[in-house]
Amino acid sequence: MTKPKSDDASSPAPQADMIAKGVATGVIVSTIIHTGRGIVGAMSRTPIIMFGLGVVTGYFAHKYRKEIISVSRRAAIESGNFVLRQKDHLHDLITEDREDADAPKNLH
Repeated sequence: MTKPKSDDASSPAPQADMIAKGVATGVIVSTIIHTGRGIVGAMSRTPIIMFGLGVVTGYFAHKYRKEIISVSRRAAIESGNFVLRQKDHLHDLITEDREDADAPKNLH
């Protein structure tokens, strides 16, 4: 028989894993941001590199414009669906809470 998930969450090993993952993620993000600042700072001092990056970005944006538009439309539809699902879940939770509050308490 397996343990309920609530028992697993209270043991110290998963909490230590979560803390270690959080610390590792923080270190990685900090390193990326620090490195990115150096790269962007170096590129901003040379206007020809910035112009070249703009040209390359414009080329790829034009080349893949149809895919970009379709992906953004799908993302907009999915975000609307997500909001509606969350609204339904919230409504269900409120309904369950009201039903629990209205139900008589059994002492058995």
